[in-house]
Amino acid sequence: MKKLLISSLVFLGCFISIRGQVYIGSAYYPEHVDSKQVEKDACLMKEACFNVARMGDFAWHNMEPENGKFTFEWLDHAVQILSQYGIQSLLCTPTAAIPKWMHDAHPEIMIMGADGKRKPYGRRRHACLNNEDYRQYSLRIAHKLAERYKNNKSIIGFQIDNELATEEPYCYCPKCLKKFQTWLKQKYHTIGNLNRAWGTIFWSETLNNFEQAWLPRKMDNPSAYLDYQQFYSDIALDFFRMQREAIKAVAPNMKVTTNIGGSGFVTTMDLYKLSDTSDVLSFDNYPVNVTLEHLYGNDTGHPFDPAMTSFAMQIIRGGKSRPIWVPEAQIGRTALTQKEIVKEGYPRLWNHQQLAYGCRLSVFFPFRSFESGHEHLMAGVIESDNVKRSKFRELQQTAQELQEIYIQTGEMLPVAKAAVIRDFQVDWAFENGYTFCPDLKYLREVYKYYHALRSQSVMTDVISSQANLTNYDLIVVPYLAMASPDFCKRLEAATQKGSTVILTCVSGIRNAQLHKADALVTTDLQQLAGIEVEGQEALFGRKSNILTYEQQTGCCQFWFDQIRLKTASKLASFSGNYFKGMPAITCNEYGKGKVYYVATVPEQSIVDKLITEAVYSSSIVPLARCKHPLVEISELEDTSGKQYIYIVNFSDEEQTIELSTYASDIKTEKKYTTSASVKAMDYLLMQINQ
Repeated sequence: MKKLLISSLVFLGCFISIRGQVYIGSAYYPEHVDSKQVEKDACLMKEACFNVARMGDFAWHNMEPENGKFTFEWLDHAVQILSQYGIQSLLCTPTAAIPKWMHDAHPEIMIMGADGKRKPYGRRRHACLNNEDYRQYSLRIAHKLAERYKNNKSIIGFQIDNELATEEPYCYCPKCLKKFQTWLKQKYHTIGNLNRAWGTIFWSETLNNFEQAWLPRKMDNPSAYLDYQQFYSDIALDFFRMQREAIKAVAPNMKVTTNIGGSGFVTTMDLYKLSDTSDVLSFDNYPVNVTLEHLYGNDTGHPFDPAMTSFAMQIIRGGKSRPIWVPEAQIGRTALTQKEIVKEGYPRLWNHQQLAYGCRLSVFFPFRSFESGHEHLMAGVIESDNVKRSKFRELQQTAQELQEIYIQTGEMLPVAKAAVIRDFQVDWAFENGYTFCPDLKYLREVYKYYHALRSQSVMTDVISSQANLTNYDLIVVPYLAMASPDFCKRLEAATQKGSTVILTCVSGIRNAQLHKADALVTTDLQQLAGIEVEGQEALFGRKSNILTYEQQTGCCQFWFDQIRLKTASKLASFSGNYFKGMPAITCNEYGKGKVYYVATVPEQSIVDKLITEAVYSSSIVPLARCKHPLVEISELEDTSGKQYIYIVNFSDEEQTIELSTYASDIKTEKKYTTSASVKAMDYLLMQINQ
């Protein structure tokens, strides 16, 4: 009877349960079709069991065809028709792509490159966030949207802009220069403080006043460029807050978010700061087309790895116990280089993986494939000929399954006992041109440790260095070049209480202004690790060294600390051409905890071995384990404290899962004791038996 009731609710489109609602739908562009087609599409969406549509993100001209002339009737019609079919709307402010009339009236609105040339019209994300005309137009359209739809019960919220701070966002126009000079004055107060922070004594760059400050480019003074990166992050955040406040002033109860681009791997905006002012944390999920490798110009493709997708989701969450949204979810080919073919069944499983990490909204992009324009190659839920094919049926099944699960469980959020530190200031420092080793790519190496933890089926948060460390049994600190005294104290306190810590080379070698620390590695971290770093060398990526870790050897690259042991013991040694016999990995007992130190950048197999030892040391016991790399296992908890194990099998074979607890299938109520099996390309959601 229970299963029959759940199926009936979903079939009838009754998606609301006493535990809340999960939104499944698609990005929709009613401005591309006539009013009759809108109703046909709404009918198809209902048939697909969708209950939300995201609209308006690039429709500024349709909303405002001339300055001050607003035409929302087409959007009113779409919202109304969709609502009649049980589909709610997430509306977007259209500020990511300005209309031509605005450009023609204000050509100075365009971003200026470091070469002094303004971007020509014809793309998106091409307006300067500091241009006052652009800001006023953006404020006005956000206010108009909020005013028009503030009492419409069909609207679930607003998305600000689209993929903010992506696509070369930095601007070098005169307005940005003035804003940067003001920002510097507010930060440093006196020109003497600025000169000391930037180290302007070098190359005779000393400034006499703030009006002499310039807009730094990559390969300029690294401390100056670091400030510029932080400045533009703050500007992007301010642009978001500006529109958010305009909406909240009119519609205070409306949820407001913005969709992070780059599959969550954006480095140009501090996402931890964004989360403090965003009602919902959101990102666009393109697991086989945009990975973190995209940051480093890798266009050769990256085989799908579920750990990279969960890495993105954990970055967005930032360790916070809050749901996330996915305003764009990949379903097939995209408008970009086709690095990999999306395997049939993957979009369904990606959405199960999203739900397993606390996702409450998933919007497939787009509903209808575009007939023309910049993204005419995008695959849609349906193609423009209106024929329902395999994608439609797969996403229909997906919507039904996710609704059924949510009706039973309500909101579930991941629970982690391990954490990896990822810091945006460090991200910027690694990309300023004067890097510690140009071939050492920060986020790629952070991911290596996260991947190793997921290979052990260990749930892992990705958090900032300012986050609370007290709830974690295992804390990994990879390449945290700027480690503040406060962070060092909190890390020490966590270790004293029993946490296991992994520190790597390059951590704690600079302060917040990129000045050298009090030692080659800050004394606080050296004492914690029980070592003294006596030398540091870097090596470009075509060369490498060898280390030996017990009976295992592996490659190591990029950076090499020469270590003298104090209270630590040696676990691995360099055994190649460089620093033969010197410690490569050490371990130190500290308080009730333990600290590992990695003196180089090892290959994945060595990181895996170290993580295996550290997990054992920390006494973390995953509720479920599977060694297959295409099996994703998540541990979750609902609002009433019930625990779940969510398993998604992306492989072509049935997989066996080892259990360390008793559990029951929430759908069939089948009980499991020591193991469970998951069919190929399928999922299993179990509740822990209390």
